[in-house]
Amino acid sequence: MTPTTAPVTFGQLSVIRDLELSAPDEQSDGNLTAVYALPTGTTAAEAEAAWSALVERHEALRTVYDRSPAEPLQIVHPFRPVRLARVELPDGRAEAAEALAADMAEREIQVESEHSWRAVIATHAGEPRHLVCVLHHLAVDAAACALLEKEFRTLVAGGSLGPGPVPQPVQLALAQRARERQRRRTVEYWLKAWEGFVEEDRQAGDTSLRVRAALYSEVAMAAAVRISERLGISVQSVVLGASALALFRLKGRERATFALVAGNRTDPRWDTLVSSMNQLAPMTVAADRGTRPEAVLRAVYQSGLERLLHGSYSLDELREQLTAAGHPNPDPLLFGCYFNFLGDIAEPPEPGSPLLDGVEWAASAWQGSPGFNLRAATGPGLHLSLTASRNYLPPDLAGLYLVTVEAVLAGLADSAPNTLDEIDHAPLRRVDQYPETAE
Repeated sequence: MTPTTAPVTFGQLSVIRDLELSAPDEQSDGNLTAVYALPTGTTAAEAEAAWSALVERHEALRTVYDRSPAEPLQIVHPFRPVRLARVELPDGRAEAAEALAADMAEREIQVESEHSWRAVIATHAGEPRHLVCVLHHLAVDAAACALLEKEFRTLVAGGSLGPGPVPQPVQLALAQRARERQRRRTVEYWLKAWEGFVEEDRQAGDTSLRVRAALYSEVAMAAAVRISERLGISVQSVVLGASALALFRLKGRERATFALVAGNRTDPRWDTLVSSMNQLAPMTVAADRGTRPEAVLRAVYQSGLERLLHGSYSLDELREQLTAAGHPNPDPLLFGCYFNFLGDIAEPPEPGSPLLDGVEWAASAWQGSPGFNLRAATGPGLHLSLTASRNYLPPDLAGLYLVTVEAVLAGLADSAPNTLDEIDHAPLRRVDQYPETAE
């Protein structure tokens, strides 16, 4: 069989153009890690067979990309059974497997010449314990990662995935290009929307050290749900609205443009697609001091829903139109403030985790844009993960910001302030000093 060649999807195109903006030492930033614990008694051959079945099932796991043409191409190779290396871990804990995954992710995946993943079977004392994977963002997004984990666990448990073919990225790419009228209308929508963006949040070139911190809060989760039910809006919009209000308080602002990450899975046809469907759907949140907080949250919900419904578009077509319209900054990827709602995937931290008491700091890193990147996951608790440049939020404010989001949610759930000034921003927990070991 010969390889299948087709245009890339709009989501794949966005990742490719983002890679082109990244420095040579940032090319591995698109690597995502996955660690699957193997059931007791699983043999290495069984784990290998399960992963091989997924590679056969999902074309994204055997695709390379030609980035040299003006319009990049995806090239799907015929299936060949895979063979996975075995790596002995110093112990059988999940932390050891996660450390191996992080180490594997440091090496760039050459998407032009190798499939967008690498995987090994991690053993301890010779016994298979984990499948450790690194998957490139061209092949997967968060939803695809969750699907692969579910299918892998089904297979290693002896189950089956059901009959029938699954949707593939080539089908999506061709479907997107066939809908010319919708493509044109979507680009026209964004051309108009571009006029309302805050120029301060469209600046590139911030290469200061990134501070990384996280917070897990069951109080914030319960508060977000209560507010959502009271106002009849989504939990996502409640979290984004509270995050914006906390940011405004700390930075003395009344407007900010957030690049929302659109998952683009509203059409059920693509529910079981393994590919990258994420794109940016930017929107501006505005709130002057005399505004009612509930009005802000409702506006965030309405505007955010509209933006996300227009989240699938050709990045290249939009750039061409922005350039033709004379926009001084026509690159659709250059936003400094990101918000990524990951959905209902948050799990309680392990007992003793710093996340149960306060802010947990991770090692800082040198990165390009964005200067502010907030990820939110829901579950029994709300998990907020922040990466912020020192120029945007210094370390002392980065930790304070996370607990301020929690305080805003709790305050809005327990009362109905008439103005933004009446919101109680007092932290509900301590904020440990930024540790020198994070440098």
